[in-house]
Amino acid sequence: MTTAQPTISRYLWAADRQATWIPADGLVGNRYQVISPQLWLDTKPQEPPDLLFPLPNQALAYAHLYQYRLHIPQLHGFCPMIATSGEEIEIPLLENMPIDLDGKLMPSLVEEWSTATPLNQAYWLWQIINLWAPLAGTGVLSSLVVMDNLRVDGWRMRLCELIPDHTMGNNKVTLAKLGTLWLQTFPGAAPEIADRLHALLLKMQSEKASLRDVSAELNQIVLEQTANVPLMWQIAGGTDAGANHQHNEDSYYPTSLELAQDPTGGKFAIICDGIAGHEGGEVASQLAVKLLKIQIQNLFDDLVDRQDTATPEQICKTIAAIVRVVNNTITAQNQSQRREDRHRMGTTMVMAAQVNQRVPSINGIANAHEIYIAHVGNSRAYWITADQCQLLTIDDDIATREVKQGRDVPWHSISHPGATVLTQVLGMKVGEMINPTVQRFMAIEDGILLLCSDGLSNRHLVESSWQEYADNILHQGILLDEAVQSWLALAHQKNGNDNISLVLMSCQVSPQISIPNVNSSQIISIGKNNRHSANFSESRLTLLKKKTSSVPLLVTAIIGLLLAIVIAAGMLRPNPPKTGSVSPNQIERHQ
Repeated sequence: MTTAQPTISRYLWAADRQATWIPADGLVGNRYQVISPQLWLDTKPQEPPDLLFPLPNQALAYAHLYQYRLHIPQLHGFCPMIATSGEEIEIPLLENMPIDLDGKLMPSLVEEWSTATPLNQAYWLWQIINLWAPLAGTGVLSSLVVMDNLRVDGWRMRLCELIPDHTMGNNKVTLAKLGTLWLQTFPGAAPEIADRLHALLLKMQSEKASLRDVSAELNQIVLEQTANVPLMWQIAGGTDAGANHQHNEDSYYPTSLELAQDPTGGKFAIICDGIAGHEGGEVASQLAVKLLKIQIQNLFDDLVDRQDTATPEQICKTIAAIVRVVNNTITAQNQSQRREDRHRMGTTMVMAAQVNQRVPSINGIANAHEIYIAHVGNSRAYWITADQCQLLTIDDDIATREVKQGRDVPWHSISHPGATVLTQVLGMKVGEMINPTVQRFMAIEDGILLLCSDGLSNRHLVESSWQEYADNILHQGILLDEAVQSWLALAHQKNGNDNISLVLMSCQVSPQISIPNVNSSQIISIGKNNRHSANFSESRLTLLKKKTSSVPLLVTAIIGLLLAIVIAAGMLRPNPPKTGSVSPNQIERHQ
């Protein structure tokens, strides 16, 4: 469950307009102190809030939109209150809102607009448009047209709350109305994008405006602006068997040797965690890494040869198809060897690929940079800056499923027996039953992208230790490989009952630096998998090299590779085929 927190949130958002009339410093329910309209301080944070099951209608949207938690708050509980009409109502209380550590709302989009870079401006608007379809499908599209509801958190656009459309009367939200609102609210964009953005907003006011066209134009502006910003990229990884394991079922990419031979220049990374207790977990993780390496390289080659710009939707669907082919290859191996139930081999997966596309820039044609993150299972991706650590992925487990289906709230769902049982991993079901999550992420600020297995993320270890590593990497200039070995040593001490793997990708954005005649994305340092701690043995610091000699495995892998090549080559078309739906299936989580 990805929303697990060491402590219960102290600041909560009262998601009901009737909460606005309560004066500041008032106390609601003998517990919640009113800081400002709708922003409450929980004076008894160690006590659970009131819960209502089944969830009332006004709370279901938060459950169904849980996968967008980077932008949308989550339901924490309820507080009974007497409404102005005299009736008793239940006020939804939200956590994960856009507030700082002092309990102050983060600045609004309107407040940040005039001083923002053209890249930030375009990226924020693209995020709003990207939320349009899911919010419209849950009846809360009005959340995007209340400007005070839109808050800026660095690269992220965040919402204070979800506003039901029925509360807005007959004022139906349309692209035309949004274009008019934006034109009135943002009269002046950065000079670099002002003309194009103005033309787009005028086009949006037409009733024939297409969501796809608006998204595509904003995306093109975003890519062109990233091409003007050099991205310096460093990468290093490592693995450790853990204190209580003889074998390491984790696999990762790149190792130091692979990085030196990588034709992409270290532009992608993979963590695969073989399922312990399932015979052949290490085989599954190694096979998944090998197949993904080949197919991501094919994706890079296809994008280089492409004459037009691939949209995020096209790239996401291509990566999802690649993941399904890898899954089918492992599944076929299980079937060929008649592996059933606990004897089936499987693996989790998290992958990040830094994609370059050729786009116009101020210096002619240059490389835009975007990062695509894909995952299945509970291996995770974090984005770490000097100020905060953001979990980018959501675990595929029972707790998450219960939240998404509206049967529980995040903090409460993790307390149930079986909460951490995985709902999907690679190799257990055919591709149509696998639903990999693929998302686009833009590194528009200095930070560290961390990929890891649950051997590192267990017991909130990342959340409790990230600050030291962020400071050392971003400010003290320690080598990434040293940070990797140090983090492995810490996890070995704290979470030694599991295999541990991580890859660190340091992203440095330097808009002030002009680098002529050089691609906008390049590596300035390559991390090596050097020994950092004398406490680590050779077996724990190197990737497990054990290979299978099974003939069926080799045959299946070859077939999977050929099939993957065909699929990857044909997916980057204007209208790629739809991916299959997922049916949750319980899979035992490895310990």
